[in-house]
Amino acid sequence: MSDHLPQELLAEILSRLPVKSILICRCVSKTWYSLITNPSFIDDHLKKTAARNSGLLFFRYSTRELVWPFKENVRYLLYPDESFPANPVEELDCPFKGIKRIVNIVGSYNGVFCLSDDVYGKYTEKAALWNPSVRKIVNIPCPNFTFTSYGLYIPSLGFGFDSTTDDYKLVRIVYSHFNFGEIRPFVEIYSLRSRGWRKVDNNLKYVITARSTSAFLNGACHWVANKLFYGPGVCDAIVSFSLGEEAFGEMEVPDCLVKKYQFVDIAVFDGSLLLVASFKLTGEGCFTVWMMKEYGVPGSWTKLFDIPDFKSHLKWIRKLVAFRQSGKVLLAKLFGHLVCYDPKTEEIFDTKIRGNAHSFYLDTFVESLVLLNETDEFTEVEASEDNGTSEILEEVASSSNS
Repeated sequence: MSDHLPQELLAEILSRLPVKSILICRCVSKTWYSLITNPSFIDDHLKKTAARNSGLLFFRYSTRELVWPFKENVRYLLYPDESFPANPVEELDCPFKGIKRIVNIVGSYNGVFCLSDDVYGKYTEKAALWNPSVRKIVNIPCPNFTFTSYGLYIPSLGFGFDSTTDDYKLVRIVYSHFNFGEIRPFVEIYSLRSRGWRKVDNNLKYVITARSTSAFLNGACHWVANKLFYGPGVCDAIVSFSLGEEAFGEMEVPDCLVKKYQFVDIAVFDGSLLLVASFKLTGEGCFTVWMMKEYGVPGSWTKLFDIPDFKSHLKWIRKLVAFRQSGKVLLAKLFGHLVCYDPKTEEIFDTKIRGNAHSFYLDTFVESLVLLNETDEFTEVEASEDNGTSEILEEVASSSNS
């Protein structure tokens, strides 16, 4: 039957199927395999996927064993959006394993996660791109600036998508301990298209601190930075790096956050940048969240909410994990409790999930075929002629309705 369908119509029908069904359809024939693995088909499917919500949340966290060697157990789970944190529908197996601690999720875009090996917050030289929808992982080669070649260093990473070249990029900013006073870092960028690293000249005058989170928005990666190295997250400005122009920029932050807090993180919610600050330098406990409502406009910074120290049930908040569409916020407490907080009612709900506070990661799950054409350690299903087509189509129909 498929032989009589025009190629355009067949592509239109297949592009509306979920990823699991499409992966099965590769086995129908060489014609179908060629169509599905065509980059233009993958892009068309992604556009249709982006227009609809998968209804699933991607959640990662880790727990540590209590006996030597204190192994870290990392879990990657898919939850129905409406039921989180109950009733996960699937547990994902991530083939990328860390050397010592949990794997760091640098960022994600179009269903592709950028992972790096965070060895006690240092020396992130092992990285990979992972799309759990198609069970594909692409190992990123070792960068040019390494501990072996340059000695001690402080790294910061950012991941995103360059729409001008349809390319996924990982940017790496490295400060050497031996010339730290000079501030200007070594910057290199990895391109999935070229499959290699190259150095980027820069005039960056700020220091991005170790383990600083990155946020991708409007084609650029963003970090919290300061003019001199003060501590883990002391904030003077936001540094941005455009993946298209491959150039740095700077943004002002609210005056009330400059050199006032021990920890300042950056995030994205609803298409806007967020600054999340905790623990004042004076020793006073406080947790505050600000949003830049108009990108690049310092005057648009607006305080969303803050949690004073006297709210004992919310003491020791360490990390904002995610904003939910309902307006509620997932927060990680210092000793690994994941709680849900409603800023409007100030109500708090214990999710009963316990883990490493830095390991909590939650985002909407995006199904995509990106990386489908890439090869890795997983066995690819070879395309065949139209043998057993009817059985395969029955399985596709069944999986689509489930």
